[in-house]
Amino acid sequence: MNDPEDISEDRGFKALFSSYPNDTFAVFMPQLIAERGKPSSATVIQQECPLPDLGDPSRFLDIALLAAWSDGYQAVILLVEHWSEARKIDLRRVNWYVADLALRHPKAVVYPAVLVTDPSAKEVSDRFEMAIAGRVVLSLQVEMVRITIADLPRLRIFQNRVAAILAVLAVRNANEAIDALITCVQDMARAPGPLDDVERFLPFAMKLARLPESDAPRFRRRLEEAGMVNPITEIKNDARAEGLAEGLAEGLAEGEAKGKIAEIRRLVAKGRLTVDAARSEIEELMTARAIPEAVGREALGQLG
Repeated sequence: MNDPEDISEDRGFKALFSSYPNDTFAVFMPQLIAERGKPSSATVIQQECPLPDLGDPSRFLDIALLAAWSDGYQAVILLVEHWSEARKIDLRRVNWYVADLALRHPKAVVYPAVLVTDPSAKEVSDRFEMAIAGRVVLSLQVEMVRITIADLPRLRIFQNRVAAILAVLAVRNANEAIDALITCVQDMARAPGPLDDVERFLPFAMKLARLPESDAPRFRRRLEEAGMVNPITEIKNDARAEGLAEGLAEGLAEGEAKGKIAEIRRLVAKGRLTVDAARSEIEELMTARAIPEAVGREALGQLG
């Protein structure tokens, strides 16, 4: 497992949001998803904007995701800008990214979200305006996202991995960090996605929780008490056992289905059942899901 200190928040969020674009849309744009449903596609789009000084790392936006709906609904770009320090937030820069994305994707609506992980209480404006002679000539309003304990019930409703990790940001002190991380691991394990990602993103979650290095051994003991010798071994073992059980059940079901097919073919061979009647019987079994479709199709082909 990587050392949390070796992981930057920017890289962690980019990896998380790009690994789970649909989850990211669900968390940052729940009203749109409630209105339109899950996008038919959600992909990461080019991040670099052609700003004057490409040598400055800060000239690259954090992540931009493009979603589309199968009914032709206009595409939406979710731009997520991450800032670890509230005092450094530059909405003029965010405005540049919004304008650039809108120019490169003229049929899409750009929705800017600014994720602030600074635990300080410093207030941050969500609006950037330019005005002259009392007239507003430019206005940008972003979705300012700061995760607090009040957000936890909402985040847990999503039951996805983006929400599970963002929930860790609600930690207010070191005493809460371990409980929050245990919950994060459990929520990620239950949510859809590769099991390896539970271990992959755990160091990042630990960094966001600001878990003191001195508390790392206690955290590992809590993982053991929760039934996980390491953050993922037990989860993998449980999943492997579940997969074996499902495979066995599927094998038994297929064996039973083939037994039914063999009986039907025996009756046809003895002249007690016509081929047409046999075909009808097999199709009824398939419709009732009493036999797997693949087994039924193979049997129909053998009947001629």
